[in-house]
Amino acid sequence: MTNNSIFVSKIASKYHVNPQSIIYKYIERKTKASDRDSKSRRSLGNLYALYVLCNDYLDKKYNGSSFTDLMRQMKSMPFGSKLQNHPLDNRLNDEVSRQYAVSDSMLPVQHANLVDGKKARKISIDILSEKGMSPKKAAAFVVASIDRYVEIINDNQTAYLNEIEAANTEQEISNMIAKAFEYNSDARLFEIISFALLHLHYKQTTVTTIINGNSKKEPLLLFRTGRTNANDGGIDFVLKPLGEFFQVTETLDFKKYFLDFEKINRFPLSFVIKTNLTPEQVKIQIKKDAKKTMDSNKLLIYINLFDSIFTLNELTKILNWVKLSPDLIIEVKEIIINCFKLEYGLLD
Repeated sequence: MTNNSIFVSKIASKYHVNPQSIIYKYIERKTKASDRDSKSRRSLGNLYALYVLCNDYLDKKYNGSSFTDLMRQMKSMPFGSKLQNHPLDNRLNDEVSRQYAVSDSMLPVQHANLVDGKKARKISIDILSEKGMSPKKAAAFVVASIDRYVEIINDNQTAYLNEIEAANTEQEISNMIAKAFEYNSDARLFEIISFALLHLHYKQTTVTTIINGNSKKEPLLLFRTGRTNANDGGIDFVLKPLGEFFQVTETLDFKKYFLDFEKINRFPLSFVIKTNLTPEQVKIQIKKDAKKTMDSNKLLIYINLFDSIFTLNELTKILNWVKLSPDLIIEVKEIIINCFKLEYGLLD
């Protein structure tokens, strides 16, 4: 049993929540990122929407609260400052509906009517009282579980930040960076490390742009464009001045890549992929899988949209190059620390 399963199970037992209930299953699945070595991305938007609705119910606001008040509560929670309104609008309900195929009355977010006519939401009593559970105790289970989850991930992220800040030698810093390449490492950590290495890699190249006869020399600069809860359209990095878009991923499912191309009107993309395959092997694998369900002409369109591909092989080569320079190893450490703090809201 994982640490995640243990803490959720203990809290459920305290509040007499049925482990076969939808609310239990949902909380257990959404808090998997509490395990330090979990590959799950920390996803707080839907959890926080569920949290504030249940908290409202515990505060005896049985008719719900205004959308504005609920959003204010969500944004005030740890790591919540950048959250948007999608979870309260439809994202939480869509996820529960998709995962558990429940009736509309069992969807967590229910419309509410307040006296002043403001847009309002309330928790579904049906989902809290499923299998004879006490709605009050089920709501308390949700609040307590999410509180504990946030404590755990806060401890986990602080632990890594403390370790990388304390790393001083080339070997200590490179060992901390290499942790991101491990199979079970956190997805956000892999994205941060990838950015730091690629930022230094590209900065070594200078390009000349000529506009109306005026030339300008500048280094290639890679920028991060989003973080966990950002509505960034799936674009993780952008390379200036070339305007090359990057996305970081851990999957080789061709449908994911082709959907990303569609999201941005079939604009070319570069990918950073957590795999030991070479870039050539990645494309071969994607082609092989896509051929089973897609005609060759359409497949060719998508395959031609791949720009650069970086895998663990390329990232390791860049890391080995960085390790040769005391200045670069210090610079990569500083980039990681700053990105880490920004990613997890420590600079908000």
